[in-house]
Amino acid sequence: MSKQSVELLLEGEPLTMKKATIRRGTVALAAIAAFTLFHWLTIEAQSTAQQQPQTSAQEKTVDQTRKNIQALKGLPDSQLLSVMNMFTASLGVRCDFCHVRTGNEWAYEKDDKKAKQTARKMIEMTINLNKASFEGKPEVSCFTCHVGHEHPPTVPPLPRALPPREEGRRPAEAWPTPQQIVDKYIAAVGGKDAAAKLKTRVIKGSYVNVQGNTLPVEMWFESPSKLLIIVNGQQGVITQALVGDAGWVKMGERQREMDMAEIARIRSLALGLGALQLREPYPRMTFGGKEKIGDREAFILRMMTPDRRPVRLYFDTETGLLLRRYTLTPTPVGVDPEQLDFEDYRDVDGIKVPFSIRVSYLMLQPPATYKLTEVKHNVAIEESKFK
Repeated sequence: MSKQSVELLLEGEPLTMKKATIRRGTVALAAIAAFTLFHWLTIEAQSTAQQQPQTSAQEKTVDQTRKNIQALKGLPDSQLLSVMNMFTASLGVRCDFCHVRTGNEWAYEKDDKKAKQTARKMIEMTINLNKASFEGKPEVSCFTCHVGHEHPPTVPPLPRALPPREEGRRPAEAWPTPQQIVDKYIAAVGGKDAAAKLKTRVIKGSYVNVQGNTLPVEMWFESPSKLLIIVNGQQGVITQALVGDAGWVKMGERQREMDMAEIARIRSLALGLGALQLREPYPRMTFGGKEKIGDREAFILRMMTPDRRPVRLYFDTETGLLLRRYTLTPTPVGVDPEQLDFEDYRDVDGIKVPFSIRVSYLMLQPPATYKLTEVKHNVAIEESKFK
């Protein structure tokens, strides 16, 4: 793994246009659209001598690909950066809080800092606590105690804020059933019949990255498991494709397979580009209450993906349209969140389409926005594009 890419990913250093490596990373941001920009930069910068591209079934663990891994043995290599970002976000620190850095040189394998030795103990404590008390589910994480602080707060703040006194019980609100929320959403989008007529989508738009730079993007969408993304960036053309359970990315003359984390995120984007994000047979859903998203009230539905990732869907209480999809990916030391916000719905061929998709990840601050400018339906797409 290159030192520059790790520095950008784990420390959140601002991108500059002075170095070719960083320029290449900035271009890569736009191409992946709704999944974390910095993750792509890191994968592109990995040394092929250190790790050859792996398919999902062949993915290696971090103790096979990295040096001096102790507490995280068995962790899939594709989850390492997500876990590192969880640590930095949970404690409000940067990578050099634990890792040795001299100028621009990193020595991640060294154990010189006491903080790294302490971190190993905390990782083992967290894993053991979840195993012993929560049947292995990642209910407790670093953030549970640290909540963004280097040292966990142990004393309640003063002056104490007293809860308001209740003047009797309020009458229970009559909530809609999950099926009623889904039915309203389908009707708001345009209905099952109109959605069923749409076989493909060809999309043009732009990706506004964390610096406010806008890069043009084109996408060819056939299904939640078939998507092609092309960006003409400042350093050339970048292409990514999801085809079934596999994916690939090409940058100049370099081409490689996607890892499991990348496939999960491009699939998440592909799902958001479909006419309907919920299709029959519907997964088992439960009502999760009501919450405000910006200035809109939203009903929440909770569900689980086939690969056992918890998802919350937020539907506008008035229009019925989907406002947010919030997904959690379990790891041994907590859950890695991703959030897609859907805005600026417009009518295209009788179907409501969100022309603004804002994406948020732990490693992406502030959120980046994916803006559509043109959507065409039922355009013939050559199969050769996906090969």
